[in-house]
Amino acid sequence: MKDKILVIGSSNIDLILRIPRFHHPGETIKGENLVTVFGGKGANQAIASKRLGGKVTFMTKLGNDSYGKSYHHYLIKMGVQQKYLLKDKMLPTGIALIELVPKGENRIIVSSGANGSLSLKDLKRLTPLWKEIKVFVTQFEIPIETVKMGLKMAKKHGAITLLNPSPPIQLPSNILSLVDFIVPNEWEAQSLTGIKWKGDQEIRKMAKRLLDMGVKNVVITLGPKGLFFKNSSQEFWMEAFKVKAVDTTAAGDAFLGALASGLSENKPLREVLESANGAGALATTKLGAQPSLPLRKDLEAFLSKMGRSFEG
Repeated sequence: MKDKILVIGSSNIDLILRIPRFHHPGETIKGENLVTVFGGKGANQAIASKRLGGKVTFMTKLGNDSYGKSYHHYLIKMGVQQKYLLKDKMLPTGIALIELVPKGENRIIVSSGANGSLSLKDLKRLTPLWKEIKVFVTQFEIPIETVKMGLKMAKKHGAITLLNPSPPIQLPSNILSLVDFIVPNEWEAQSLTGIKWKGDQEIRKMAKRLLDMGVKNVVITLGPKGLFFKNSSQEFWMEAFKVKAVDTTAAGDAFLGALASGLSENKPLREVLESANGAGALATTKLGAQPSLPLRKDLEAFLSKMGRSFEG
């Protein structure tokens, strides 16, 4: 039975500094003590899916440094297969520098390191696995050629493809036509479509533009405003769950992980998106990327409290 999730993507060490406000060029301000956690969009999405019950395989590339060794040990401890945890002997492990203000908003600078060397040759290791894959997930913190080949292989074997276009880059239609679900936030959607975001009407236009570019389903995440969904036959808005945000760093990754998990279980789309909305909201209530990713039981309890159902 095809029910597995394959995530190909980045692993970063997140260096988080809490600051009172975003500062000006040339200005020095004081931050709180540095917090170091495991992150990277690929790893976050893989762990998010796994915590929600998904049968996840994760391919990534780490550096041959102390960060890479500790991350490798951690991923194995989390139940990730060692076979697809690759090592670059020259480049360091990816790093993300995260500035975090009291409202939970952040600014992030990423240095790709070993993530940038995850290659087409590396993907050949996955050949025996494709026949078991139900959902394929990837992002843009790894080389675009690797992303494109992963999408091609997934479509060739009948998998549902999810693309998180972050950080955003200009995409040709021959890549977007391989995407079943694209999940940008409003700023990424603006960058991909060239449509300036002013309000709700522009969100609808952005989604239509992405469909015209070849994507099958568009999910634009809007933070505390919820999400907008559109495909060729339906569109709808979905409100966000109201929570007290501490750190929004991995909210989008929790959403992607829940989306992948729900689709792998053949759940109705609205139910899947509502669960993803809940996972994203819960992730904002804790500090750090992977420490904030909810377990299935926590999401079930949260949705039950809110009068919703995870099981359907």
